[in-house]
Amino acid sequence: MSFRVWAVRAGGDSEADPLFIENGQIAVSFRDVNQDVSALPAQRSAFKDAFAQSGEAKPSAIPAQAGQLFRFVHEMKIGDRVIYPRKIDRTLLWGEIATPYIYDRTNNPDFPHRRRVRWMASLSRDVFSQGALYELGSVLTLFELRNFAAEFIRRFEPPSGAGPLKSSAPSDDETEARVARDIAETTKDFISKRIKTDLKGFPLEPFVADLFRAMGYNAHATRAVRDDGIDVIAHRDELGIEPPILKIQVKAHEGNVGPDLVKAFYAMIHDRDVGIFITTGGYTAAAQNFAAAKGNLKLVDGVEFVSLIEKYYDGLDLKFRKQIPLRRMLVPDVLPDQ
Repeated sequence: MSFRVWAVRAGGDSEADPLFIENGQIAVSFRDVNQDVSALPAQRSAFKDAFAQSGEAKPSAIPAQAGQLFRFVHEMKIGDRVIYPRKIDRTLLWGEIATPYIYDRTNNPDFPHRRRVRWMASLSRDVFSQGALYELGSVLTLFELRNFAAEFIRRFEPPSGAGPLKSSAPSDDETEARVARDIAETTKDFISKRIKTDLKGFPLEPFVADLFRAMGYNAHATRAVRDDGIDVIAHRDELGIEPPILKIQVKAHEGNVGPDLVKAFYAMIHDRDVGIFITTGGYTAAAQNFAAAKGNLKLVDGVEFVSLIEKYYDGLDLKFRKQIPLRRMLVPDVLPDQ
């Protein structure tokens, strides 16, 4: 294969669709850099500087945005193929890049960075595997297709004499399980990252108390009363006098918690209490062995912590759901480990 396969979007609300369809152009916005960037040195650092000098771009977003515009100008070549996922009719347009980069503000000045394209084919999204469609779901405006590029080429440019390709029945699509796993892992990664950034340190304690309330307990963080070593107390009854009383310690920890911390925590747990040690990381084997020998001690690692958040997310207070914003959606109904 002597060409690369790219995907490009026409804006969040398909604002540039007329340019794509009627003008035979693909275009990207990146309004923070409204200039002809072909005059910039062909270096990613020069594109980053251009975004930074605008004063409008968020510093954290500059590397990704500058990298996309650099690729659009310098890495995309004449003869490369491009896919435009058209939201309006749920089709995929397949085209060939026909010109180098041009800066053109006519018709739609919000999308000045352009290339001319020769559209070659259009197919319904339904003929492609779930995995191929999932790869197209990247949040980037411009990106190169790698994992399923061969499938797109085979569909849009079948070998001579091969005849029309039939779409596989849903039950034959082996990529569905892979997509379900990827979606599940992406969600878990998102939750984990938000815990370790927005909820790191003190805010994690009231969050854990709220999580236990979502699980059906009466729970409160103890920082206000300085209950040394115990971060959250939870119980089933309203007065908090009926055993067992859950005494919870929370550690925002990157590595593995060792036995010394676990033993020190357990020393504060009475026989009729249950101790729960929660960490955003993991535990050493020695810590796990110590807990396994105690009937009233539970260790919750980062993986289980995230799973609990997923399970009881709808019961969390609105302020915490805003910090970990998730939306319920339908995904392929396949076993995640199949």
